[in-house]
Amino acid sequence: MSLLPEEEPNLVFADGFDEAIIGVLNTDGEVRTVYDKWAMVNIIRAAQEDWSFEDAVEFLEFNVWCAYVGPSTPIYMYCVHGNGPERKEEALDYVYDTLW
Repeated sequence: MSLLPEEEPNLVFADGFDEAIIGVLNTDGEVRTVYDKWAMVNIIRAAQEDWSFEDAVEFLEFNVWCAYVGPSTPIYMYCVHGNGPERKEEALDYVYDTLW
């Protein structure tokens, strides 16, 4: 199936973070760009060499990740790495550290 030009999805991109794109998600008919938050932190830190990890996270939280730009607002997610058990442990650690 191909889309006609007038039917192309309206993807929204975060400027300067193309290297952090990890996919596209279709939720309820809205197509959204998906970004790796850790990759975005690394991009900011490479551009702002004097910024700490915390500085980069704070900037992204207030200026990018919390911005709502309509139904096609990008999704920013923490990616987990390693093998299956390591991924599960990292995901659980994230949940426990940030949500409880």
